[in-house]
Amino acid sequence: MLRSPIVPARVRPGDTVAIVSPSAPSLARFPHRAERGRAYLESLGLRVRPMPNAGGDAGWVSASPEARADDIHEAFRDEDVTVVLAAIGGNHSNQLLPHLDFDLIRSHPKIFQGYSDMTVLHWAFLRHAGLSTLYGPALVSELGEYPHVLPYTDRYLRAAWFGAEPVRFEPASEWTDEFLDWGAKADLVRPRRLRPGSGWRTLRPGTAEGPLLGGCLETVCWHLKGSAAWLDLDGAILLLETSEEAPSPAEVDAYLTDLEQLEVFERAAGLLFGRPYGYDEAGVEVLWRVVTERTAAAGLPVLADLDLGHTDPMLTLPLGAVATLDAGTRELRLESPP
Repeated sequence: MLRSPIVPARVRPGDTVAIVSPSAPSLARFPHRAERGRAYLESLGLRVRPMPNAGGDAGWVSASPEARADDIHEAFRDEDVTVVLAAIGGNHSNQLLPHLDFDLIRSHPKIFQGYSDMTVLHWAFLRHAGLSTLYGPALVSELGEYPHVLPYTDRYLRAAWFGAEPVRFEPASEWTDEFLDWGAKADLVRPRRLRPGSGWRTLRPGTAEGPLLGGCLETVCWHLKGSAAWLDLDGAILLLETSEEAPSPAEVDAYLTDLEQLEVFERAAGLLFGRPYGYDEAGVEVLWRVVTERTAAAGLPVLADLDLGHTDPMLTLPLGAVATLDAGTRELRLESPP
């Protein structure tokens, strides 16, 4: 069972948000979105500090593993910094693991936020530094939204950063997975089209209480399975979501089979599964059948189609925080402030 994690201090007006690029070079590739994200953070009364190597472009990563780790260390050392925010995800944050000083991170706790490939760092920070982190919006992808950050995303980010009360989460009334080419700046031509939300979906009723743990399904199975950052998932409310690569139901079936054979679903108290990116209605139905089948032996409660991960808007969820789930009534809440 996970021991009580370190919960960083809440954010206050005038605090500094450090921007890091632990994987993909999005600041260099899409500066217009980075500037929109910066403007949003400044509208919250915050200062923004891109770290020295965050704006680099070394192919599919922003910089060397050592340089990316140095940025994280410098951000955690800086007493003015309250939030260390990932610019975006990628596929190579695992390269940082041998270079991270977890003692430094533990002794200077701050909010760390990101999603997708940042799952590796979320798990490593919790496993090795005991730090609770936020699975939520990144600078370029969500906070760089045109013409403004989606209200639901803004609502739950503010609750996680500034809030002092336990949070009861609700489904978004509308959502999108439309992609407007950032490279061609098509995202500045018009807002993305939103479609009506249909609420969260019960795949198996039941109740659970436990720490929220999880992240991107592919990242968990590619980079964390068998690693020293693997977490104790006993009694956890596990959250999983698929990436913008839109793995097919057959691929998801293989990933979930891995977790089933590791007895993850036997150990977990409940499962939250995010709304899939890039699926049509028929594909979604097959996906939910796969999730139901792979978790049937464990019999744990499962709530699906949540607003977490690669569709927008998205929740900001504190990993390691104790939550209560009622999959039958489709309710999810925190037992203490994030």
